[in-house]
Amino acid sequence: MGEVTIIIPVKDEEVGLEFLLDDYRSSSLKDLYDVTFIFVIDKRTSDSSKKIASEFSENVIDQEETTGKGSAVRQAIEEWRKNPTQMIVFLDADGSYSFDSVSKILKALEEGADLVSGSRFLSDQGRPEGMNRLHNFGNRVLSTISSVRNRRRISDLCTGLWGFNSQALMKMNVKSRGFDLEAELAGFARKLGLEHIEVQVDWSQRKGGSSKLRSLTDGFIILLRIIRT
Repeated sequence: MGEVTIIIPVKDEEVGLEFLLDDYRSSSLKDLYDVTFIFVIDKRTSDSSKKIASEFSENVIDQEETTGKGSAVRQAIEEWRKNPTQMIVFLDADGSYSFDSVSKILKALEEGADLVSGSRFLSDQGRPEGMNRLHNFGNRVLSTISSVRNRRRISDLCTGLWGFNSQALMKMNVKSRGFDLEAELAGFARKLGLEHIEVQVDWSQRKGGSSKLRSLTDGFIILLRIIRT
């Protein structure tokens, strides 16, 4: 049974986490893999996210010194390094990706990929239902720029679902603090000569809460990360 760590950064996502917990209970993932969860709870969280996360795992970390998605993932990676598993998944907490999609990521890793990202656009069916037009447009523009910069096509740079084999993640020295995380991961694939593939995954509108992404500000930060990585 393969060992998997699922890293989930959290800020005010009680509804999404409830959905994820129910989805995990009904999925086959827990029967196929030895799964460990690491949650990093942003210090600004004001709802019951931490309590719900504790139902998944004992590995619930307070993100106290820094804020932002990238910083949360960096903190979780340090925890993972203490007891590394064969495969690692980064998953958004808002319930927009299912554990069936996580299974697709793990299957691609088992077939030999170093780095796998879940794409909402490989089917080329246009803007996913529930995604606002600005986020859709911005993601596609940034994905195109990343494709040119890294000399390999990526259709969905800003996806919230990524998977790695242990050797690949060990080589990465993540520096991003916010939503530029994904741009840095795509850049690492080029710099480290990793096999990065995309798989089509299902996506649905976030469950409760509101997006933390600031379209223009974060879009500019992501662009800078593409250029600098």
